[in-house]
Amino acid sequence: MELKVWVDGVQRIVCGVTEVTTCQEVVIALAQAIGRTGRYTLIEKWRDTERHLAPHENPIVSLNKWGQYASDVQLILRRTGPSLSERPTSDSVARIPERTLYRQSLPPLAKLRPQNDKAMKRREPKRKSLTFTGGAKGLMDIFGKSKESEFKQKVLNNCKTTADELKKLIHLQTEKLQCIEKQLESNEAEIRYWEQKYNASLEEEILKLEQKIKRNEVEIEEEEFWENELQIEQENEKQLKEQLQEMRQRILECEGKLKDYMSQIHNMESGLEAEKLHREVQESQVNEEEVKEKIEKVKGEIDIQGQQSLRLENGIKAVERSLGQATKRLQDREQELEQLTKELRQVNLQQFIQQTGTKVTVLPADPVEVEAPPAELERGAAPSGLGGREKGIAMCVPAALTPAFARQVNTVLAKKLAKY
Repeated sequence: MELKVWVDGVQRIVCGVTEVTTCQEVVIALAQAIGRTGRYTLIEKWRDTERHLAPHENPIVSLNKWGQYASDVQLILRRTGPSLSERPTSDSVARIPERTLYRQSLPPLAKLRPQNDKAMKRREPKRKSLTFTGGAKGLMDIFGKSKESEFKQKVLNNCKTTADELKKLIHLQTEKLQCIEKQLESNEAEIRYWEQKYNASLEEEILKLEQKIKRNEVEIEEEEFWENELQIEQENEKQLKEQLQEMRQRILECEGKLKDYMSQIHNMESGLEAEKLHREVQESQVNEEEVKEKIEKVKGEIDIQGQQSLRLENGIKAVERSLGQATKRLQDREQELEQLTKELRQVNLQQFIQQTGTKVTVLPADPVEVEAPPAELERGAAPSGLGGREKGIAMCVPAALTPAFARQVNTVLAKKLAKY
């Protein structure tokens, strides 16, 4: 099957499309055909309405839902953005300032290097807001000048380093380093705590937002579907109204033509009557006797027509009487048919009871008496009927009622029913 898709104003045909082909497969095939990369979506357009098709949706099934409007629906391939490979990397994006929500702790050994280390100076961040040429203060300058630095400066100035002074300097530096390491560990623990807490809350919020987005997408799809359905129904209603208006106009035109024809017929009849009267007047002036004869003839015809009308009225009354009699006979035959049907049921029931030899309580609907078979009357037994106004009658079928007699009764009743 072929699928027509508009790409950049040009119609392209995708071959081999079936009802199980998804929109994602169609988009991939078109993207490979045009030789472009990026993010694409397939849009279903009908007149002024557009609907984005989901990647897992089948375009053929979606088109079949439109029915007679499927030929007016267009599929458009639209580029929504670049692909993942075209997006800018983290190196090309500007660096995030130091004071951000995500922070990374420095390694402990990097803070213990002396200030005159060139590698440390190269890694020290420089503030863009500074107007002087000097760099930003190091870690030791932030904590202030300590006693060991002053003592070290004295030792360097005097150039008289002794073993005790060196030991004292090393001891002070070791204590200071331990304090700094403890403080760094506590800071890192606090940072990790806040990062975990923030990440957990952020993940929960992200999950909630994703669920909300999915619900919104489902609602949007449903709204789009019902909007399309509403628009289709509105179009159908509009077409039906137009057809109704056309039919009304045709009816009005036919009524106008009918009135014209009726007026023409009346005019022709009046003209014929006037001409007839004119001729009769002329003939009456020529010969009065002929006129008298014609008058008598007309009177005779009128009498004949009156007699015919009287006969017709009598015939109509006779037909009405015969119709009433036929209706009454039909009702009688229907009642007789119902009676025969009930008798047939009773006979069948008697045959069943005779075969089984059980005692059955019957609840009849109408008080109908059923004659007993001759064999039963000869034995002197009471007739076993199903009629009566009692709510239940206990009946025992005599042994004289044989299946052959029951079949004979059924045959007679069937013949009676066939007459109707």
